[in-house]
Amino acid sequence: MGPSEQKPEHRRSILAEVALEAELDGAKARHAESKGSDLSSSHKDLKVREAVSLQLDTAPAEFAEWMAEISAFSDRFLKSLNDLPAHDREYSLGRVTAPFAQAPTPFATLLSELESNVLTKGMNSVSGRFMSYVPGGGLPTAALGDFLAALTNRYTANYGACIPGVEIENQCVGWLRDLVGMPLMAWGVLTSGGTLAALTALVAARDTRAAEEWRRGVVYVTDQAHHSIAKVLKTIGLVETPVRVVAVDSEFRMLVSALEDQITADRQEGLSPWILCATAGTTNTGAVDPLQELSQVAKREGLWFHIDAAYGGFFLMADQTGDLLKPLGLADSIVLDPHKGLFLPYGIGAVLVRDGAHLKNSFAFNAVYLHDLAGEAELSPSDFSIEATRHFRALRLWLSLKVHGTERFRNALEEKILLARHAYDRLSRMPLIAMGPYPQLSCTTFRVEGGDPRTRNLLDHINRQKVSDNSSTRLGGKLFLRLCILSFRTHLQEVDAALDEIERFR
Repeated sequence: MGPSEQKPEHRRSILAEVALEAELDGAKARHAESKGSDLSSSHKDLKVREAVSLQLDTAPAEFAEWMAEISAFSDRFLKSLNDLPAHDREYSLGRVTAPFAQAPTPFATLLSELESNVLTKGMNSVSGRFMSYVPGGGLPTAALGDFLAALTNRYTANYGACIPGVEIENQCVGWLRDLVGMPLMAWGVLTSGGTLAALTALVAARDTRAAEEWRRGVVYVTDQAHHSIAKVLKTIGLVETPVRVVAVDSEFRMLVSALEDQITADRQEGLSPWILCATAGTTNTGAVDPLQELSQVAKREGLWFHIDAAYGGFFLMADQTGDLLKPLGLADSIVLDPHKGLFLPYGIGAVLVRDGAHLKNSFAFNAVYLHDLAGEAELSPSDFSIEATRHFRALRLWLSLKVHGTERFRNALEEKILLARHAYDRLSRMPLIAMGPYPQLSCTTFRVEGGDPRTRNLLDHINRQKVSDNSSTRLGGKLFLRLCILSFRTHLQEVDAALDEIERFR
């Protein structure tokens, strides 16, 4: 039967199907057109954002201009150091805290604001006249190392991410281990400073005992210990662990006999002596605890022997220290601060543990997304530290040691010891000046006879002149002033200028 012979209802059904197919085809066409329009709009939107975001990737010519401006600033700053005051605390709030704007600000404008209102204000710790605290020296080689590390953004927490970068850090850690005389099984890591280094060491010590034993353990310190020890003990959960403050001698060093008596008393009370925290270079006076004798007590009593050598450790390189610091290698853990004794900028500490396996036991963790970077036979810094994302801070140390060689550092440290002794000798001959202990390292302490008010007046007089920057502390309940001589830019001229100003005080 042909089309002309089909029934009317059948012909209507066929026409309906044809119409439906045509409608569907039209809908598909309109959808495709609409989709194309959406894609076109999305593509345009993407390109607009790309054009703006591309400006974050600074053009080489513009970057070269910035580098020229930084070079000019660096030149001005370093040349003016002798003319800048030892400190400048005159500052108007709000000069650099304007709200962040959507539009860019010229780099030259911002550098000018920083130069006027930030980078030349506060304590001038890169000055040779800065003697307030244990300074961070600011070696220019370290600044260049930091710049290169930040510019290239090498990830050096894991060996597989940047093998040569991690090898640089491991070389630095190995050099530190050999310097203090620890065995080959010792290992450590570079940190942001002494506090994080102490935390790393004391976590390793903590993990040698089960948590239920922590309350019975006893930690031994002196009142000269750095405040970071108490801070760390609280942070790592040892807040209920008894802490004994052991008596010191007339030179503010831990008394071995007092420690032994305290250990005996603690055992009689049913407690378990645990961690002995000694100091090689106290912040107050630069005192070095009797490390050899303390190590013997620690070994006999089964204590974890921790030494805070953040300030004093690198004086091991100096001939004048004699046997004073040689026992550093007997520690179970030790803290060093290259931003002190190696004159680097703030932001680099170090921790070493006699048995590196303790650190790895506390800090090594695996993740499936890091398997491609794993190197079973190699040492990754993240396995020995709480830090996973970390700055390539080893480069500042490595570059400084390579550029200068170790001999320059040794001579600079020996010079600081001699300068502190020179200051002690001159001060001891001044009328009305009462001296603290003879300096073991590079810190000299003194006060004015007549009490704290007179001593405070002297401090105000010194700092008002801005010839040097000095600070105070308390020893035996009395106010003392400190000359802490550790900047690589501090020489006889700077020390004598400070002493001349003290001598003029009436």
